[in-house]
Amino acid sequence: MLKSLRRFEASGTSSMRRNKEDNKQRPKKALLFPVGVFKEIKHVFRYIYLSLTLSMRKKISFDYGMLYWVATLITTFIVLLGFSLYDIQQKNLEMVDGVFEMVVPFEMGVYNMDALTYQLESISSENSVGVQVIMSRQDREEIGYTITSATYASSLYRLSFIDKIPLFFNEGLIIRSSNRYYKINEYHTVDYKIMTIHNIKSMNMTRMVVGGLILIGQLMGFVFMSIIGSIRLKQVFKPIYTMTKAAEKISINDIEGNLDVSRAKYELKDLALTFNDMLDRIRSDYDKQKRFVSDVSHELRTPISIVNGYVRMLDRWGKEDEAILEEAIDAIKSESKNMQVLVENLLTLVRSDNQTLKFEKEVFDIGKLATEIMKDMEMVDEGRHTFICDIQMGIHVCLDYAKIKQTFRIFIDNAMKYTPDDGEITLKLKQEYSSVIISIIDTGIGVDKNDLPYLFDRFYRSDESRTRQTGGHGLGLSIAKAMIIGQNGMIRVKSKVQEGSAFIISLPVKTPETCI
Repeated sequence: MLKSLRRFEASGTSSMRRNKEDNKQRPKKALLFPVGVFKEIKHVFRYIYLSLTLSMRKKISFDYGMLYWVATLITTFIVLLGFSLYDIQQKNLEMVDGVFEMVVPFEMGVYNMDALTYQLESISSENSVGVQVIMSRQDREEIGYTITSATYASSLYRLSFIDKIPLFFNEGLIIRSSNRYYKINEYHTVDYKIMTIHNIKSMNMTRMVVGGLILIGQLMGFVFMSIIGSIRLKQVFKPIYTMTKAAEKISINDIEGNLDVSRAKYELKDLALTFNDMLDRIRSDYDKQKRFVSDVSHELRTPISIVNGYVRMLDRWGKEDEAILEEAIDAIKSESKNMQVLVENLLTLVRSDNQTLKFEKEVFDIGKLATEIMKDMEMVDEGRHTFICDIQMGIHVCLDYAKIKQTFRIFIDNAMKYTPDDGEITLKLKQEYSSVIISIIDTGIGVDKNDLPYLFDRFYRSDESRTRQTGGHGLGLSIAKAMIIGQNGMIRVKSKVQEGSAFIISLPVKTPETCI
């Protein structure tokens, strides 16, 4: 029995504790419902906003629609406020004139002060306007009076300008003050200060009518603007849809298409033209890349085929024949060296493209270098051509010595290859201002003007003048140009078929102090 009572008491105590905890949690749980409703309303409005702004056209329409209605509300408020103030001003003038017409007969003795006070109170109550009249005479200060209607407290008439501002915003009351003068005789006048208090809230009906008319007019304007704006936006964005479809069709396998700019205007047309220019550059680079890969494959195919042929020959019967063994070894060494040179040249061009080509700059006399190279090339030429030097000595430059030397050899070797025997090769070097001008001139076969724009392209050879029979891989001029441009130099070419070519190089002259 005692145990059961204890269990009952324990259960009762625990239930009381749970009730207290529930009571503490109820206020928090009570907040869950309005918070949940607020979140749901937020999600609904977000869904509506996203559904109305799924495209650029809808986004612009929605934004301008909201801007239109914000401007409408601001305009309506300003118009109603201005209309109310104007109406109050007109009403104030009528009131002042009416009061003045009433006090003038009083001064003339038509009726007494009680009658004047009664008439003033009647005017105030009929128009729901507070009125106060202050009369004073300059010649006799003891004569004067103040009459105030009972509509508003008399203390309001004595407020300063600063105090009138919160009165207007808090209670909508506007205080107007006017002065009138009544001439008693030639020497004396009576001054009247007539003050009125108007309640802007009394203009509710008028403002509702005017505001309703404004909103109706704005709504009609919004409908008209929506129709015209929708048509206009559709016309404006139609070229974008067309360009989008055209851009979707462009891929690496089909990059021949361009965007149609016939219907585009203004900045959109500029964007389309810029995109088309980008596509043209991509196509040009892609064609160069394809041609480059094809040319590399072609250049490597021949030496690899030669090496494979000699290896098969050695494998079959050349192991015991010393003559064949010697011939195969020489051919394999020659072709391996040829491939090594090709790979090194390609690596140089790749580093130039990636702007990782390093230049070890030093100060040296470029005239002395040019003279040494001309002597070396003349010795290699073995008297087939006439070499002419016009070199100004003592010009010190801060450049990469090895790369400038390689550049000289490339241009002179190029002149030797395409100049017939007994032709002339001239090297001129002089300083002009802060640059050194180098000219390599030959009397060779020249280059057709249609081939000049492609002269420095990799693996490029014109059909007649630049064939593989002259040797090389067609990379020399490309490498020379990369080395000149990489050292802030410039190069230009003059050439005429069967008369010769002239390569003119301009390099900067720097003193040892400015060499970096």
